[in-house]
Amino acid sequence: MDNAQPAVGAAEPVRVDVVVPATVAEVWAALTDAVRLAAWFGTPRGYWVPGSSWRVEFGDGDFFQVTPRRVVPDRRVEFDWSFLGAGPVQRVVWEVTPAVDRTQVTVRDADPARSPAELHQMRAGWTDFLDRLSEYLRTGRPTRYDWREEIDGSVDVASGWLPLQLDVVFRWLPIASDGFRPSWFFVIDDDGPRRFEIVNWRPGGTRIDFGVRIPGSGRTTVAEVNVEAMVDRQRLRFSHRGWRGLGLSDVRARSLRSRFAATWTEALDQARQFGRAVAAEP
Repeated sequence: MDNAQPAVGAAEPVRVDVVVPATVAEVWAALTDAVRLAAWFGTPRGYWVPGSSWRVEFGDGDFFQVTPRRVVPDRRVEFDWSFLGAGPVQRVVWEVTPAVDRTQVTVRDADPARSPAELHQMRAGWTDFLDRLSEYLRTGRPTRYDWREEIDGSVDVASGWLPLQLDVVFRWLPIASDGFRPSWFFVIDDDGPRRFEIVNWRPGGTRIDFGVRIPGSGRTTVAEVNVEAMVDRQRLRFSHRGWRGLGLSDVRARSLRSRFAATWTEALDQARQFGRAVAAEP
């Protein structure tokens, strides 16, 4: 794969290129046909109709909320998307260019507020996806990843708000106290169990770490929440790891991960709404 030079500064878009062993028509179908897109990328729950809004899902609780902006058949797809529907909105372009006996696919992914670490992570992510696209087009076999071990995400909130202050974190994160410290994490669905013990709660000014004990496993997943100051806002992030190390069946571990992903998604949305309400106060 021939990648472009690294972007200079966080305001520059990520660009990744790959030349694939397929015709323009074959590549276009892989990018826009629902069955083919699901074979190497994710499952679309809508169509590439400009102005529509739908999800592309990855089968483990992760998804992007997608809004197509422009579609030029056999040439270009331009869309906005947001991870978990709460993260920063990013403008993505998929471009198809004929090459000698092959086709070049270019991805551009722009987020002006992206940090250098996020820039590197996004370039690595698109490199992996385009490698999967190339392998799918070469072999015709599905190359989509199974499921991610880590749940993570972020949401932008107003500056000056303190989302990790103890009396505030209870407002958006689904946790409960035993009267002394946070003791329970609640998964918001109708499956069981819905209450999970919190262990090793470690608060800080801009970061909280804690464990979530999984019944039937005897093991603990690890969550981290932090807030990063930006020029005109804050970025609230979380990471929740340990889903493949529970000693459970793959089906059970994946199901639990999906349930927690949905709960974290709702928590990010609650944080965004609560932050907006605080910012709007006189």
